[in-house]
Amino acid sequence: MKLVASVGFALLVCASRPGARAAATPHAPAEEMRGIWVVCYSLNSPQAVRNVVREAKLHRFNTLFVQVRSRGDAWYDSELEPRARGLSGARAGFDPLRSVVEEGHKSGLKVHAWLNTFLTWTGKRMPFARDHILNAHPDWIARDRDNYFQMVETSNVEGTFVQPSNPEVQAHLYRVFMDVATRYDVDGIHFDFVRYAGSGYDFAAGTLQRFARYMEPKMSEAGRAAVEKDGSRLAYVHMFSDEWNEWRRGQVTNLVGRISEGIHQKKPWVQVSAAVFADARDARTERGQDWPAWLHEGYLDAICPMTYSTNTEVVARQVANAVRIAGEKHVYAGLGSWRLSAQDTAQKINRARSAGAKGVNIFSYGDVTKDGRNMSYLDSLTRSSFASRAGVPPMRWRQSTHVPGDQAESRGRRKSGTKDE
Repeated sequence: MKLVASVGFALLVCASRPGARAAATPHAPAEEMRGIWVVCYSLNSPQAVRNVVREAKLHRFNTLFVQVRSRGDAWYDSELEPRARGLSGARAGFDPLRSVVEEGHKSGLKVHAWLNTFLTWTGKRMPFARDHILNAHPDWIARDRDNYFQMVETSNVEGTFVQPSNPEVQAHLYRVFMDVATRYDVDGIHFDFVRYAGSGYDFAAGTLQRFARYMEPKMSEAGRAAVEKDGSRLAYVHMFSDEWNEWRRGQVTNLVGRISEGIHQKKPWVQVSAAVFADARDARTERGQDWPAWLHEGYLDAICPMTYSTNTEVVARQVANAVRIAGEKHVYAGLGSWRLSAQDTAQKINRARSAGAKGVNIFSYGDVTKDGRNMSYLDSLTRSSFASRAGVPPMRWRQSTHVPGDQAESRGRRKSGTKDE
C-alpha cells in the first residue's frame, strides 16, 4: 500500500466526529462489493476471527480481504514461508486463513486472501526465522542506486523489497500465491505491494546483469561504445533509460500474469484483484505497476485504487478515472477510513457509487474499531451507507461457478522444525 497509507501498517486513526450526522445514501445498489481490509493482527486467535466475521456480517459487509502474507511470513499453514511471529501466542495448529474461510462462509461472506507481494520486511532488526527470505536469500533483495537497501519504513520506502526480475523470486512468489489459492477455499486472491519501492529501486547487481543481457542483442556498435565509455555499474541504465523503464515494468507484469493464469486455470471462479496506486501514470512510471495493462490483458478481475485522500472531490475523480480505464472489470474504491470520520467515509462511498464503482473497500477493520470506538463507527456507516444488504456483483466475463467446499482445504499441515518468525 501507499507509504503512510500502507494497508499493512497504517497507524493513523481519526475519531468519528462527536454528534456528527452521517451522510444519507439515496439509493444503495442491490449488488455492490462491500469489503473491509483486515490486517493480519486482527486474526491472531479463533475468537478474534469470530469477532471479525460477526461484526462484518452485522454491519452488512459482504467481503473480507484478510491479510495472510505480511512481511515474508505466513498467517496460514505454509511449508514455503515461516509462521508469523504474531501467532507465537496462538494455540498449536491454529490456521487464521482456514478459520476465517470457514467462519466467513458459514455467515455468507466472501473471503479474499490478501498477500503482500514484493515487500518482504520492515523492522530495525533482522527477522528471527532463519528461513525468512531476508536471512536465507540476501541476494534476492532489491537495492538502490548506491547498492543499499532499507529495512525500516521511511517517507520514501516501506521497508525491504525483493527483486521483481529475479527468476528465483518469481518462482518463489508464484508457489506462495498458488499454494494459498489451491489449498484454501478462498473467493479471491488480492495482490498488495505488487510494485517496486519506487523509481530509486531496483539496482541490485543481479538485476543490472539481467538487463545488460537483455540489451546485448539489441545494441548497435555505437551503443556498446557508449556503455564502455560510461564505465559505471549503471551504464546500461544511463544509456538505455526508455528500455530500462519498459523492461523493469515487464518484470512485475510477467509475475502478475503468470500467477493470474495459474489461479484461473485451477479455479476459474476465483477473483484476482490488486490494491494499486490511484494515479495510473504515477503507478506505471514510478512504481512499475502497470495496472491498466493488467486489466486489459485479463490478469486482474478487479482493482482497489487506493483513493486515500481526505478530499472527496479528489476521491471521486480518481474513482471515475479508474472506472474509465477498467471497462467491464470491477473497480472497488479503497477508502482511507483510518483518517476519516464515519460521515466522511459515507460521503466518499456515495461519490464512488456515482462515479461507477462496483464497490468499496474500507481500510481497515482494526483502525475503525479501536481506541474506544467499539462499533460506533461501523454502526454509523451501516445506518448511512449500508441501510440494506447487497449481493456481490458477478464477474460476467468469467462463466464458471464455484461450488463451496469442492476444493480440498488446508487441514493443519505445517512445516515442522521451523522457528516462529
